[in-house]
Formats: sequence, C-alpha cells, structure tokens
Amino acid sequence: MVEDGDGDGDGDSGGGAAGRRLVRRFYLFQATRSVGFVSPVFALFVLRDLTFVQYGALSSLYAALVVASEVPTGYVGDRWGRRASMAGGVGCTALSLAGFVVADSFAGYAALYAVWAFAATFNSGSSDAWLYETLDEHLDGSEFTRVRGRAGAVERWTSVATMLVGGVLYGVDPRLPFAASVALSLPGFAVLWTLPDSRGDAAAASGDRPSALEALGVARSSFAEPGLRGAVPYVALLLAAVAAAGSYVQPIGVDLFRELLPASLSAVPEPSLLGAMYAAFTGVAAVAAGSAGAVERRLGVRGALLVVPAVPAVLMLLPPVALAAALPMFVARTAASPVVVPIAYGYVNDRVAAGDARDGDSTGSAGADAARATTLSAVSMVQGAVRTPLAFVAGVVAGAYGPTAAPALLGGVVLVAVAAAAMWNPVAGDGAAS
Repeated sequence: MVEDGDGDGDGDSGGGAAGRRLVRRFYLFQATRSVGFVSPVFALFVLRDLTFVQYGALSSLYAALVVASEVPTGYVGDRWGRRASMAGGVGCTALSLAGFVVADSFAGYAALYAVWAFAATFNSGSSDAWLYETLDEHLDGSEFTRVRGRAGAVERWTSVATMLVGGVLYGVDPRLPFAASVALSLPGFAVLWTLPDSRGDAAAASGDRPSALEALGVARSSFAEPGLRGAVPYVALLLAAVAAAGSYVQPIGVDLFRELLPASLSAVPEPSLLGAMYAAFTGVAAVAAGSAGAVERRLGVRGALLVVPAVPAVLMLLPPVALAAALPMFVARTAASPVVVPIAYGYVNDRVAAGDARDGDSTGSAGADAARATTLSAVSMVQGAVRTPLAFVAGVVAGAYGPTAAPALLGGVVLVAVAAAAMWNPVAGDGAAS
C-alpha cells in the first residue's frame, strides 16, 4: 500500500504508469461532477421564490426520493454496468441544472429536485463499486480510501475555482451559474468513455448478472453482518445531519456579512462574497479529503467515525449564541464529510468482500462484486431515509427561530449519536474485515 506522501503518484504499488493513468482519468471524471458554479448561490436562487418551510420541504422531498431510487439505480449498476449507471448520473445532473434556468415555482423546483435525486443515486453506489473493483484488479483494493479521498479533493479544488466565478456570474444573471455547470458536466460522458470496464461491468456485459431479488438478497445479507448492521445507520445519521445543515450556510452567511462585514467591503455584492467564502471553505474540504487515508491510519476507522463528526457538531451549537462562530462551523462542517465518506465506504466495501469470503462463495471476488453497487446504494438509501425527517424538521425550526437554529438542532443530534456510539461501538473491531 502506498502511503500519502510516498512514491511519485497514485498507482505506484505495482500498477505502474498504466495504473496511474487510470486513476488520473477517474480524477478527471470527478472534476466534471463539480457543481461549484451553483453551490454558493443555490439557496439564494431558490429562496427568491420560496419560503424556508418550502425550502426545507424540498430538501425532505429530495431525501425521500433518494430513499426510493437508491436501490433501483444501484441495481442498474449491477445489471447493466457501473459505467452505464454513472452515465445516467451525468445525464440527470445536466438535465436538472438546465431546468433551474427556467424554474420559478414550488412545483417546478420539486420536479428538478427529483431529477437531481436520480443523478445522485445513479452515481452513489456505482462509482464507488467501479473504483473498488478497478483498484482491486489493477492496483490494490486497500488503496480505496486514499484514492477515493483524493478524488473528492480533485472535485473540491475544481469547485474552489468555479465557486469564485459562480458568485460573480450570479450577480450578472442568477441563471448563468446553472448554465456554466451544465457546460462543465457534459464532458463527463467523454471521460467515462475512456475508463475501462470493472469486473462488474464485464459481468453485466457477459450476462452473468444478478436478478433484482438476488441483488437485494446479497445487500440484505451484507447488512446483517455484525460489522455493518450497527455501523450503517450510525454513519447514515452522521452524514444526513451534516448534509441537512449545509442547506443553511447561505442564509446564515448573508446575515454574517451584514452584521460583521467591514464598511470597506459593504459595497461588494453578497453573491460574490458567498462565492469567495464557499471557495475558501471548499479549499479546506479539499485538503481534508486528500488526508482521509492518513486520518484512517492515525485514528482507525472507529476513531475517525467518532472524532471527525464530533468537531463540527459542537461548533453547530454556537451560532445562535454568537453569530461569528458560524465561520469555524462552516469550515468544520464542510471538511467533515470528505473525510468520513471514503473511510465509511471503504469499510463497507471491505465488509461486503469479507462476508462473501466467509460464506464460501466459489466464485471468489465475483460473488461480492455481483451486487456491490446495490449494497452501496442501500447504504445511501439509509442515509436518505434518515435525512428526510431531519431536513423537514430543520426547515420548520429555521422558519420559527431563524436559520442558525437548524444547524444547532442537527449538531445536537450528531453529538447524541456520537456519545451513543462511543459506548455501543457499532463499528466491528477497527474496521478491518474479519
């Protein structure tokens, strides 16, 4: 296994130049998935037409649709191939972004949130399944956390640059950031064409693919594993709460600018300030994503899943008391998910493979691969199921008490979960498959 900072690039652990090129193409695909043009102004754009309660309802709708579509779209990746599912994600992303250019009603936004949910679910299980299988075949499966983390860093560094532009574009015309994001996402089709088939793609092409009931059976068996049946709902709660809190960064940021901004900067348009703020925070997140492998080695899987989410959770409690505390809260919240996600999904991938080996599957790794995308999508489905009520309640709280109250509520939820996990220990061992 290549350690961060050792060697001269990704894939040096036996993969050679071909392996490094493969990983770099995946990094390029991740760059096209950035939605940095719209990220710093999205809430402002939607709240031009909607109330906080409607905005919270849309977040809840999105989460509910993710729940409904995760497993079906994950099954697409198992039955028709990882890259086919990833291409579906690119197409839905471009379609939804284009739709925001003309939307102006709750019903219109709801339809676009539905397409956006399909975009997320087409990618969620299949891209991680493709990466894990490809690394396992061409390089080293134990590199998943490091490569997945660095891929997230590439996406976020792309977002840093596009966020700065997105805020300026919004000041010219609120629709321009969405048009620019469509232009960035479409080359993802071309990059996908250059990626090789994983074992799952090859199995789908040969007709050696599971039925829907078989794929669900593998996912159900995986979730029954001692190392997953507690870890999956715990991780889902962490990620759902942190994601739901992100919906309130922009309205809190506007309040922060109005209260604390020096007079010399008061003439700068708020969308441009939000773009600069998001770019700075996302730069921190990119560094954090690139360090996921090092964090896992230093703290172990269990330690990382306890310590990393607790930091933003504590800070999320402070803005209702001291608005200036929103700045460090934004940074910590933005940095937490890029560290937690690759560690958690690497752990799930390892447990799926280990469970298959313990069951004595005669096909070796192919047994675990057969329904890997369905299983990983089911993990995301649990996250969506948790996020649905959290997002709606947070919207109601924000409407009643102001936007800072929603992250405070969600931070309290995370702290309760971390405290319970510290005593209960839902992560088996230290994350090693056994």
